[in-house]
Amino acid sequence: MKVVCPVCNRLFEAECTPYKQDYNNIVYYFDTEICMLAFLREPDRFAFKCKKENE
Repeated sequence: MKVVCPVCNRLFEAECTPYKQDYNNIVYYFDTEICMLAFLREPDRFAFKCKKENE
């Protein structure tokens, strides 16, 4: 599955990264450990507001 890193906006395969975090019931995948650490410092800056189905 292709995903976009919320920090660096790079497209990559989710299966190829060990870096992921659950935030507000959404799993975010990161390109590098540096991106994941940046997200953890300021998650609201990078988190996308996702609309759930049936809402």
